[in-house]
Amino acid sequence: MNEPRVDDFDVLRSRVRLTGVLTAQTALHIGSSGGGDVGAADLPVQKTVHGYPFIPGSSLKGVVRSTLEGILRAAKNERLRACDPLRDDACAAGGERSGPLKEHCAVCRLFGSHLVASHVRFSDARMLDESGSPPIETRDGVSIDRDLRVAAGRRKYDLEVVSPGTAFSLEIFVVNPEPWLMGLLVTGLDQIAEGFTAIGGFTSRGLGRVSIAWSALERVTAAQLLAGKKVEALDVEAELDGYRAALATMAEGGT
Repeated sequence: MNEPRVDDFDVLRSRVRLTGVLTAQTALHIGSSGGGDVGAADLPVQKTVHGYPFIPGSSLKGVVRSTLEGILRAAKNERLRACDPLRDDACAAGGERSGPLKEHCAVCRLFGSHLVASHVRFSDARMLDESGSPPIETRDGVSIDRDLRVAAGRRKYDLEVVSPGTAFSLEIFVVNPEPWLMGLLVTGLDQIAEGFTAIGGFTSRGLGRVSIAWSALERVTAAQLLAGKKVEALDVEAELDGYRAALATMAEGGT
């Protein structure tokens, strides 16, 4: 059987949707460029038009991708490698930029590159309960002179954070998923859920710790769509364990 192509977006073999709840265990700061208004915090958080905080899908995707790149570069596994995006020959095995698309590194095969689109889509994570007052706190901060190790003169600022305990809906779509690549995605998400990777800014100060509780995994194939069938609900924990096992097999030299 031929290995699925990296650029296989002309066909839809299957699509999966993974959903769950992401809960802030510590305060969370996903920065916005909306500061500067009279009365506004110097460093505001991302908000909807109704003033409730949310986490952009691009932020979540970027955190998972950078986490996996660090893991794969450290592991030095030739079957599971991460390219250096700053190099001209990034993601072409043998150093040839025009190399076959199938020779893309594991991370680019999943998240995309300048040559091929991403197989993964993260939805914006909206609050589960957008009623009442937005759970946003304002904290004081002071810039530090790193040479003198003292507070820099007149550099106090206001920092907005999302309150601990705030819950967000988490939704991820994957087109034409391969089990071992799904295992790679799950591994990155596990690092976030277990606290090894934080989300947002000011993480060195303790912000950005979250937990993840998965609630459902659904899959639909092209044949099912043509037959008018609904998406297939799977055992989420069993499927995630299977994806992790497929990744381990690939890392050990299997297929």
